Amino acid sequence: MDDGIRVMWNIPFLDIPITNVVVMSWIAMAVIIAWAVISTRKMKLVPVGLQNTAEIVVEALTNFAEDIMGHAAKKFVPYLGTIALFLAISNTLGALFMSGLTGGLVAPTTRGLAIPAALAIMTILVVIGAGIQKKGVIGFIKSLFQPIFFLFPFNLLEFFIKPLSLSMRLYGNIFGAYILMEMIIHAVPVVLPSIACLYFDLFDGLLQAFVFVLLTSLYISEEVEDKEE
Repeated sequence: MDDGIRVMWNIPFLDIPITNVVVMSWIAMAVIIAWAVISTRKMKLVPVGLQNTAEIVVEALTNFAEDIMGHAAKKFVPYLGTIALFLAISNTLGALFMSGLTGGLVAPTTRGLAIPAALAIMTILVVIGAGIQKKGVIGFIKSLFQPIFFLFPFNLLEFFIKPLSLSMRLYGNIFGAYILMEMIIHAVPVVLPSIACLYFDLFDGLLQAFVFVLLTSLYISEEVEDKEE
């Protein structure tokens, strides 16, 4: 069984390995960048083609975030949208792997712990930044001692538990789906893997992306929910 971090190339003179995870992350980022550039290159008042898809995605993400965070959501939509698109593409690249179009590359990138951990750390930094922006540095520190001062260790611990939970939930679900797919491929190599791929590589991949963004929005909301009052 492939471990998902097999080295593809080494950068000459630097001895820096380029792994499957890195390559597939590049592919996901390239898809997002290409879609963003092409869909906004010749914007029209009445959207057509890819511009229409871009506006639908942005509007859906904005409405989703505003339902959770209110008007304060607008400043976080770019981050939430980027995470949502990256995870949606990364988590569903397994469908290409099943069809043999990836040339042996291992997908998705979130099957390893590195990408989920990096995204979770980014998220908790955004959450802390939102709290500091709302309350100020002193106010944010004071909030760690509320509602009772001796709860400080538990309030502080949340900022370690939240990214750990985010990363392990994403990693565990995607890696678990990969293991199940491998078992299915070896047990029944014909027909069934293609059917299972629709769930594990498409539905479950999109579901995990949604859950990650939903939890991120809830964590941010805890820090900004009173901002408009």
